[in-house]
Amino acid sequence: MPPKYVAIQDDLVRRIATAEFRAGRPLPPQRELSEEYGVSLMTLRQALRALEDEGVVEQVAGKGTFVRAHRVPYLAAGLGSIVDDLAAQGIAMTTVQLRAEVVTPSPDIARRLRADRVLEVERLRLVGSRPVVHQLSRIPNPLGGALLDADFRTKSLYHLLTELCGKVPARATETIAPIAVSAELAPLLAVPQGSLCLRSTRLTLERDSTPLVDDEAILVSDRMEVTIERETTTQEFRYRVGSSTQD
Repeated sequence: MPPKYVAIQDDLVRRIATAEFRAGRPLPPQRELSEEYGVSLMTLRQALRALEDEGVVEQVAGKGTFVRAHRVPYLAAGLGSIVDDLAAQGIAMTTVQLRAEVVTPSPDIARRLRADRVLEVERLRLVGSRPVVHQLSRIPNPLGGALLDADFRTKSLYHLLTELCGKVPARATETIAPIAVSAELAPLLAVPQGSLCLRSTRLTLERDSTPLVDDEAILVSDRMEVTIERETTTQEFRYRVGSSTQD
């Protein structure tokens, strides 16, 4: 079990992400929050200090603790996804949901997600009329079962995890490598079988390292590009659409 202040920290992030506590507005008074969570003021203040260190909230002398406005859009998704990145660039992406079903995963996926049953959500992403990404997301039960009837066409999976399950993605490990498109995926992506594409595999975790989502995305390489911007203390990872994709 995580320390009490960490559990409070995670729950406050969830409540901010779902807009219960809005950007630029104060959180409830500390005494009120400590009574709500059933902890001492000292424990609550530990959680608030941790959130302040992460840039989620800020203490304003004599006024209280405020949600930092410029961080909320990122908290709402937890982590940037392909759709989030393109939307931020003003590029609309259409999602076609191919299937959503609970299945028995392969041994490798079962190990990664620590689950013997998972929800598989298969989607095709299009920009304009052209397919650019095939995405297969796997969510461990019981979370998967709770999302089985969700509409993955119009809402981000990360948003649904927060909204319906109270889970806030905190970090992810992603690997991108070239791959030849299979006979099964070639028609969906409107490319010849064997065409070289990019394969992204991402494991998304909660703050305590509990697995939330195992993602596999096949990106059409002549319609998508991946850009990584590096600075001395941060690294920004973005997906971009090639100039010939939109029509």
